[in-house]
Amino acid sequence: MKFLENSPAAFFRLLEQQKETQLLLAGIRLDVFSLLDEPQTASAAAALLHTDARNTEYFLKALTAIGVITLSAGYFSNTTETRLYLSRNSRLYLGEYFLLWEEKTRLACVEDLVRHGSGGHAAPHTFFDFHRLAELSAVEIGTGRLQSFLDACASVLQPDARVHLLDLGGGSGRMAIEFCRRYPNADGAVYEHPQVADVPRGQILSAGMADRIEVLSGDFMREDFGTGYDLIIASGILDFAGDELEQLTQRVAAATHPGGYLYVVGHHINDEETAPKTSILNWLSARLHGMSALIPRSRICCALADAGFDPQGEARQEGAIAHLQGTWYRRRA
Repeated sequence: MKFLENSPAAFFRLLEQQKETQLLLAGIRLDVFSLLDEPQTASAAAALLHTDARNTEYFLKALTAIGVITLSAGYFSNTTETRLYLSRNSRLYLGEYFLLWEEKTRLACVEDLVRHGSGGHAAPHTFFDFHRLAELSAVEIGTGRLQSFLDACASVLQPDARVHLLDLGGGSGRMAIEFCRRYPNADGAVYEHPQVADVPRGQILSAGMADRIEVLSGDFMREDFGTGYDLIIASGILDFAGDELEQLTQRVAAATHPGGYLYVVGHHINDEETAPKTSILNWLSARLHGMSALIPRSRICCALADAGFDPQGEARQEGAIAHLQGTWYRRRA
């Protein structure tokens, strides 16, 4: 009997990936990784976690199999990355962030949504807990996205530049805070939804930046967000503007000084809306529930060009959400 020309192994690998995800999330929920900063036997871990000894050992061995912890001479311990990002003892702990991300992107109801539809349009702030996301992203953004932005700024701005900044939909406010730290002559504002605005306000107060950065609140899709900005940051904003994209880009242009800069962070969706895979998968749940999420890059580029912005260069975003892309634009004089 001949071997088949095509193998079904790829489908089995997909099923294995789902199990790895389930193991990771269970480990975060059980807070196993905070315990394993120091090597522990399975029985000691079970006693500290108040879990079943036999199944705890099986569970820890499975976590070892997928590479998130190690086993040596009967002792389990974290890998370097796990200690950094999954242990509550680390200032870079992202466990709660990962749990929230999984919750908002899971496809548990995909069959019903495909069969029956969502029943209408879902507004972003009714679908996601953006307040919690802003709180948790204050740490996530420091794993690469923030550094990528600051490095990109060095390519267009001098260290002593006088910059009036707007971070549109700025979440935690960390980008504006760190920008003003890097550029001592800069000031500006973070604009956020009223349900979220207390998060950047608290971050700005803690950073001692209240005299340089203000927090504006409202719905930037419909309400005024000021004028006279030398730099506007639009991180994860334009991809979700839906039918209002062209109107929003015109308003952003009106708020930007001639010769001023716009820094756009987006997903760079292709015209067929099939790539990048990570973006398509992560936002599928939102789209199935009726949210206007993800706009092809070509349409965004056309809208920005029509609004008077010319592209200046790109900057890859590093960190936990490394599939995003940063692009500099400059408003025509």
